[in-house]
Amino acid sequence: MPDYTYLIVGGGMTADAAAQALHEADPAGSVGLISAEPHPPYDRPPLSKALWKGEPKRRSGARRRRPAPRCI
Repeated sequence: MPDYTYLIVGGGMTADAAAQALHEADPAGSVGLISAEPHPPYDRPPLSKALWKGEPKRRSGARRRRPAPRCI
């Protein structure tokens, strides 16, 4: 069994945010993830009412993506 510095239990947007925060705080640390989700966590962009009105608002700064934690 792999040995991780950090272990996240659960998936989804919160797991993605936690993994990114851990990577920023400790770039050398390894992150493991346990989840019933079939896909790695991902960040969903926030929606605005402008999207539903046919006026999508562009994000001003693309967030740099980190590699997804290895799912076990």
